[in-house]
Amino acid sequence: MKPKKRNAIRELRRIIDRTQGQFAAMIGASKDAVVSWEVGRNKVSESFARRIAVATGVEAESLRRGRLPLKSYVPFQGRGGFTKEIFEQHRKQYWGGSDEEAARRHWRNCVEALEILFLAASRAEGKVNRRLPAVVDSFVQWCERTREDFRLDKKIEEQLQQRRKEVEITLTYREWRRKQKEEPGVCRAFGFRDDHRKGDGESLRLSTTTVPIWKPGWAMRGRRV
Repeated sequence: MKPKKRNAIRELRRIIDRTQGQFAAMIGASKDAVVSWEVGRNKVSESFARRIAVATGVEAESLRRGRLPLKSYVPFQGRGGFTKEIFEQHRKQYWGGSDEEAARRHWRNCVEALEILFLAASRAEGKVNRRLPAVVDSFVQWCERTREDFRLDKKIEEQLQQRRKEVEITLTYREWRRKQKEEPGVCRAFGFRDDHRKGDGESLRLSTTTVPIWKPGWAMRGRRV
């Protein structure tokens, strides 16, 4: 029986001690994709090699070309052989001690970059600026694609539920009655029921609980729960 040919992805998984499923989840790929890389059916794309490098600290070019031993790109580590110690150090220094810490750190970094990107796109060349709408739409498409690729619907909904809030409105009965004619949906949302025994000048405070709607590129307006 011939010995199994060494493979860069398989070797990387061995070093960082991850199963095919765990590795796939780490980089946002399917388990089938990982299997196809390891058996040589497909090559690791440039985008996935870059993603794996950011996640682990391994050199992307090593993966693209299937070179062994694997090398590290981690700053201050030189370009020596890739080890589990380098992986753990990269995870701690670059991504933080916990997933939530990493999310908060990189969320801020991305916000700053996005602000600069949008402001740069808003600067007109000549008299007319035509780029900003396309840039915003590109960002919206990226958000939707990321949601789908990483199957984030459930986790996004959990985040939205944490942002639920109670909204209160105090109006006179005259104002509530006018709103009932002009904006019946708002009155239904707040549960307004007219009490004809109340005079127009009397006040009524009503409240409702809302959860934001995740819609990239738009203010997250609340939906009633």
